[in-house]
Amino acid sequence: MRAGALGRLTVEKADGTSVLAAGNPVAEALARSGFTLTPRGLRLRR
Repeated sequence: MRAGALGRLTVEKADGTSVLAAGNPVAEALARSGFTLTPRGLRLRR
């Protein structure tokens, strides 16, 4: 992903739950890893 092979990656659900749900530990980890919040979920751009 970081090498630029993909344009962007958006994560909407993790373990069947929306990543936008309050207190979602997956969302917190993704945000610390560089993902940004969008209306659909968390997005990583190259």
